[in-house]
Amino acid sequence: MARGAGMPRTRRDRGDGTLYFDDHTQRWVGQLDLGRDYTGKRHRPKVSGRTRAEARIKLLDLRAKHEAGVDLSSRSWNFADLTAAWLERGLPADLFENARSNYERMLTLHVVPVLGDIKLLELKSDHVEAMLDEMAEQNLAASSMRHALNLTRRVLRFAMLRDLVIRNVAEPVQTRRGPKAQRFGLTVDQAKGLLAAAATDRLANMLTLCLLLGLRPGEASALTWPHVKTDGDRPTITIAASLRRTPLGELVLVPPKTFTSRRTLEIPPPVVDALNKQRKLQAADAATAGQAWSNIHDLVFSTEVGTPLDPSNVRRTYNRIAKEAGIVHLHPHMLRHAAASLLSAAGVPIEDISDTLGHRSVAVTAEIYRHPIAPIRSGHMIAMNQLFDAPPEPKKAQPKRAKPAPTKTKAQPTKPRRPKPDGGVSDNGDRQPPAPVAKARSTSINNASPTSWTEPS
Repeated sequence: MARGAGMPRTRRDRGDGTLYFDDHTQRWVGQLDLGRDYTGKRHRPKVSGRTRAEARIKLLDLRAKHEAGVDLSSRSWNFADLTAAWLERGLPADLFENARSNYERMLTLHVVPVLGDIKLLELKSDHVEAMLDEMAEQNLAASSMRHALNLTRRVLRFAMLRDLVIRNVAEPVQTRRGPKAQRFGLTVDQAKGLLAAAATDRLANMLTLCLLLGLRPGEASALTWPHVKTDGDRPTITIAASLRRTPLGELVLVPPKTFTSRRTLEIPPPVVDALNKQRKLQAADAATAGQAWSNIHDLVFSTEVGTPLDPSNVRRTYNRIAKEAGIVHLHPHMLRHAAASLLSAAGVPIEDISDTLGHRSVAVTAEIYRHPIAPIRSGHMIAMNQLFDAPPEPKKAQPKRAKPAPTKTKAQPTKPRRPKPDGGVSDNGDRQPPAPVAKARSTSINNASPTSWTEPS
């Protein structure tokens, strides 16, 4: 209610801060005196309302936030300001540049346009849900909505650690269901057809490694000869780096994606043959290039002049080979999915598949990478057959024998009963050896031999 001319200024309520009417704005104003900050500047945050009661409620809310530890000096921040601060100071120092770019792109395209102008102290869970609803209307994948929600939660956790908000309003929000990206594996026949179609291509050896070992495209492109051992009884390769493109377009070798991605794999004979062929092919390329040859990293797979392979060129080459093999589309990363599916169809345990692919969790392997390549599941058959194939035979009835006629004998004096070693006694008092203990036999599905399969040649 507007204060009339000449009306005396209403006295503030005790403990509520200052309440007064501003003649210029014609609104009631509430003000807290928080003293001086570290620079010596006095900090007096304000709120306003059309009525005294409205301004008083806002002032009490402001005071409650201050008592809860919220930094009111930054209460003018909106979500866009917070996002910029998180990207600058809230990310791990060792985060890959590509990951940072992905975070920034997701926030810029889908989160900030909806939440950016909202003040942090006014942000509610409803606003976050509205952001997800808008993404769902755009028919974005469920994984994209989960990514956007997780980033929003991380940004608000950053704000909580700096006392900019009291709680994380994105935590109780549930992600929306959206279209799920279809991922496909390859059957054994498709894998063989793919290898046959790639036989005459210079990337055939690289495709063989990716398909049979499930390497990431960047891991195969960054493989170096010092990490390849094709001699001896157990030839191996070691995944120690990944090829990445920087925001400036430069191709560089960086550490693997995760800690478990650095791994040493024993390689089967088809991979050994592919690596030996690649060594001869690269020697021929170096001889042809002459002084133009420049393989400073000693890469296994390189261009005709020794430089790193461009991921875009690899993708186009794989797609062309796939079409020749009758496969509609093949992204380089799909070979990783295919490897997991083929290993699973061969009966390899999911834990071993996860270790081979370098996953941090078996759940990632099971939910994302492993795809059934047969419509009928039969992995349980061997174990069940072991349990029920040989039922116990019924015992045959034995013919009854006639009891002999009793004969009269003199009673013999009984000997004292002496204990057996196992705690019992014999009938005639003599010590008897303990009865042998039968070993327990167990039938476990882990003892079932998996169905064998043939490596694509």
